[in-house]
Amino acid sequence: MKSALILVGGRGVRAHGYPKYLFTCGNQSFLERQIEELQSCTDEILVVCRDDEQIEDLPSYPVRYIHDIRKGQGPAGGIHSGAWYASGEYMFVTACDMPFLSCVVITFLFNAAEGFDAAVPVWEDGKYEPLCAVYRREAVRTFYKLYQERRLSVLIQNLNTRYIPVQVIKDIVPNQDIFCNVNDLESLSKIHEKK
Repeated sequence: MKSALILVGGRGVRAHGYPKYLFTCGNQSFLERQIEELQSCTDEILVVCRDDEQIEDLPSYPVRYIHDIRKGQGPAGGIHSGAWYASGEYMFVTACDMPFLSCVVITFLFNAAEGFDAAVPVWEDGKYEPLCAVYRREAVRTFYKLYQERRLSVLIQNLNTRYIPVQVIKDIVPNQDIFCNVNDLESLSKIHEKK
């Protein structure tokens, strides 16, 4: 079984408080686009919110809504909660501001993670793409039982991680910028200009 986590708990400070999962591309919200893509290559989708109040504000989609167990921990809190609620042995993790997911890439990462604790894309300068990656649920649980760590780089470095060069991913989907993340309204306007 393959799980997917979409982290929506951020407060969208750079977007003036507007929820980034409601940003649109084409005629769909980012969250709708992500759910539609993930339904094709995973068995369950968990949308990780910051609290019950945020869950109440979200539209009704065929997903499971959960919230952070450890509050105020950013993406680390979302991954931690997902590891406790997910059913799959492996979890694909993404942020709600990444609208161009690819099932081909996600399936590749799931396959690459087999026998490892994680499969994480890495740039030539050594920076990770921790929110377009696959993690083994039990390994994440074990790490967060031991550590209260917000930096995802520390999580990745403490797992038996398979590092995937970003160029390998780009070669799989050369015409799709799957690492694009839209953090603010200016970036969103550029996405719209390309359409």
